[in-house]
Amino acid sequence: MSKSKVKKLTQQELKDLVDLQTEINNLLLNIGNIELVKNQLVNKHHELQIVWKTMTNSLEEKYGSVSINLENGLFTSNEG
Repeated sequence: MSKSKVKKLTQQELKDLVDLQTEINNLLLNIGNIELVKNQLVNKHHELQIVWKTMTNSLEEKYGSVSINLENGLFTSNEG
């Protein structure tokens, strides 16, 4: 049986390899953080859509079907 001879990378090769692995790990961590933030933003958007629907339903009950100018609050009836 022949023994495998143990060899060693140069210091520079080892440093380059470790640096590359560290950079890859940091990127993967950042991707995970971005996905978390994305999920939080999607959930917040969904919550705001529910609030918007509740508010517009309330306004429609009060004023009927209207078109509202969001710059000045004026509205016109959509009902003929």
